[in-house]
Amino acid sequence: MSEIERLQQMLAAGAGAQADLSAQLAAHSDPTVRLLAEMWGRREEEKVAEEQAEPLPAVDPLDVDDLGLPGQLDARTLRRHVEHLELELGRLQEINDTLAAALGACEVCWGDDPECETCRGRGGPGSLPPDRALFERLAMPAVRRLRSSQPGPAGREGRPLAHVLPIEDRATTPERREG
Repeated sequence: MSEIERLQQMLAAGAGAQADLSAQLAAHSDPTVRLLAEMWGRREEEKVAEEQAEPLPAVDPLDVDDLGLPGQLDARTLRRHVEHLELELGRLQEINDTLAAALGACEVCWGDDPECETCRGRGGPGSLPPDRALFERLAMPAVRRLRSSQPGPAGREGRPLAHVLPIEDRATTPERREG
């Protein structure tokens, strides 16, 4: 039987034979074979260690008191902060809804979301009838200011007023009209 056949039989025989093979290879006269035997032994040790190791949780449990935040914020302080943020969010939603009504825009996405359940992305400013009283109160002061600072129908640099405004009217682009 050749040495290769004997090695193949030892590999197929199981852990005991593999340990014998590993010992024989480690004592081999060729330094390359010894190095390979050493690497093989390490790989086997790593496999055993991995099999015995406890699986790590997908997410470490979070304890807000142990976050190490400045001033060691406790759970009660964080809850108060969340309540404050919820109040601020409610106020900002009110402002958003009021301005959307004044400009005749979708209060959910302002025409920026083709998957919006309210307007399907067609709710940009002017797509709905603006609330005249809100428009007068909120938008007209800005319009009057723009008109008074412009030397005519074009902007200071001679560009049309549409190029001076920082917002583009997405609701009037061909993609929005067709969408």
